[in-house]
Amino acid sequence: MDHHPTMHVYSKEDLRCYIEGATLLATGGGGAKQVAHNLLDKSGVENVYGIGSSMVPETMHIATAAQVFAPSDIWANQDYKSALNSYNRLIPENYAPRGVLPVEVGAVNGIVPAITAALSSAYLILDSQIDRSMPEMDMGLFHLHVPYRHLEMVTEDGSQKLNKFYSEKLTDAMIPEEDILKTMQDNPGFKGVGGFATYVMTGADLVSYANQGWIFHNTFEYARQIGLQMGQPDFENRIFQVIQQHLGSSFRPYRLFTGYLAETKEQSHAQDYGYADFISDDPESAMGARIYYSNENMIAYHLVWVLVRDVPVPLETGPMAIGPDSISYLLFEGESGIFKAGYSFSNEAFQEAHGDPDLFKTNRVAIIGIPEPRLRSDPVTKAYAREISRAREAFGKTYDGIYIPLERLNAMCPRLDVKKNSGKVTVSGGIPGSVIRYTTDGNTPESDSPVLKDPLELSAVAGRVLKARLFLQDGSPAMTVSADFSGVL
Repeated sequence: MDHHPTMHVYSKEDLRCYIEGATLLATGGGGAKQVAHNLLDKSGVENVYGIGSSMVPETMHIATAAQVFAPSDIWANQDYKSALNSYNRLIPENYAPRGVLPVEVGAVNGIVPAITAALSSAYLILDSQIDRSMPEMDMGLFHLHVPYRHLEMVTEDGSQKLNKFYSEKLTDAMIPEEDILKTMQDNPGFKGVGGFATYVMTGADLVSYANQGWIFHNTFEYARQIGLQMGQPDFENRIFQVIQQHLGSSFRPYRLFTGYLAETKEQSHAQDYGYADFISDDPESAMGARIYYSNENMIAYHLVWVLVRDVPVPLETGPMAIGPDSISYLLFEGESGIFKAGYSFSNEAFQEAHGDPDLFKTNRVAIIGIPEPRLRSDPVTKAYAREISRAREAFGKTYDGIYIPLERLNAMCPRLDVKKNSGKVTVSGGIPGSVIRYTTDGNTPESDSPVLKDPLELSAVAGRVLKARLFLQDGSPAMTVSADFSGVL
């Protein structure tokens, strides 16, 4: 490989830091980080040569290399070779110089392009199609504009299973995704992990895409820098500083909730649908959080835990964060195997087969929210709404499809709680000059509904549906939260 003047060399330790940071940006999914570390060790890769998308030579031949899998499948078949073989079939060695463009920033699908680049004597493009992990292929800006052209799928043993060309105008990401899933289903040789390569382009193409804003810049370094802060003293502030630098001055990350894991439920599909419930670390608070995921975390709700026939029952009260904004985990304390304070982890950590749920039930976890302003386009938010709906429907819930940006949720969504020491129901939040109005008959509060000035007695809402709504200083309504206390006696 000829060294390019703007080339960077990343060591194996750099790649390990990348995996740790990418785990946070994978928002609970992206494949378990232990699998990513295992793939790196298994590959024998010691370093990789990287280059930014804006600096690639015009004649470079570039494609993405990635995998589609449910997390349970990647544990059973820890494979990087199918993506590697697919890339080398799509862009042969004699096409040098070559580049590998990552689809996303995730533990597995971030490290697989790096392994592919290293073992193919290609360059790793240090930018990516999206700066976080995503559950399906149509949830990023790149997919709305860039034609697929050619899709290649080859198994671990080198058997070609799909070689398909598309119209130059095809930018519907779900068509190739359906082809990938069908090929996986029809060919047991993939063992549930479908490596593929697609998006054939030249360096000139990639520079053009970058100039049009369809590429997220410096994502490798973004994840690596987050990984470097993990486990350090004051790790949360350090991580937030890196995220803030990436977001710019107009947006900031949030600590949405801190508490302990209570319970999880999961259904295995092509995407693993599930949810995780948490209880507050405030011993006097009945608040909680629920996160629905489709591999990656899709939507988070505020909860209030109440006793129904002496059994704690979680009631969803209002949204906390909604995809495409990121919803991630940080472990604040404790250690068990690969899980350590100051580091992130994925939803697999809550399963006994691959994690230690007891660790998260007895040690504090923070839920982190990261705004994703560049993904707030109508097609992307609709794609997330589709996947949020699927995740909730798996557990008998519905979703109205309304996306509300993270910063607005934090400013305008009241928080409902039941104080354990007094049994009183409180609703807090809002901005200066706003008031909270409420009803107990299930109707949405209006401008003439009573103002909630003092906490309510639990007996006043037992058997009823409490709704509370924020009204701004000019009288305009903001957001409504609700809790169905009909089962509370």
